Amino acid sequence: MARTPDLAARQELLDQVVDYLAEHGLGDSSLRPMAAALDTTPNRLMHHFGSKEALLAAALHRTELLHRQVELRWVARQPSISQSEILRRWWRWMLASRTNLNQVRLGLEAVTLDATVTGLAGEVRAEQIGGWRVNIEHRLLGLGIAPTDACAEATVIKAAFTGLTLDLLATGDRRRLTHALDRVLVDFDRRLERLLDS
Repeated sequence: MARTPDLAARQELLDQVVDYLAEHGLGDSSLRPMAAALDTTPNRLMHHFGSKEALLAAALHRTELLHRQVELRWVARQPSISQSEILRRWWRWMLASRTNLNQVRLGLEAVTLDATVTGLAGEVRAEQIGGWRVNIEHRLLGLGIAPTDACAEATVIKAAFTGLTLDLLATGDRRRLTHALDRVLVDFDRRLERLLDS
């Protein structure tokens, strides 16, 4: 019971860190500027998280949890929603605000930036891609698709979505990329239909 206020303070600080990192990125995540921007001290950050690497890992985990909650709300409102529709909704969600897109960018930065820049362990970096892929794979397994096919299709569709997201971050070309995503998802649905019919 005595740690409850400390845990609440840590959670509030972590949400502020997520917002800061979404705006500034992982590559510019020195503790002193971050602490100053959050009106706190590097010592307070270390008190709650132990190290810069642990702080970044916690922020990435928190972002992933927030995204999972978004998806769970969609599924709760529409239990029969297809995987393609979930990905379309993610795309619209990213396009809805720069903050949303920047949150997704954090995971991609964790994967693409050298570990010497972020200090993130390999398993933390891998989770940024693996978490989404595994969620997709589980949904496909739930449809009755064979495990080998579910794994392959989840890998392909996640790779395509990630590539389109990177292109969006680099070019901002929403119209071209939204059209491309639609074509990718139409092909994905056709492949799933063939797998379910076989």
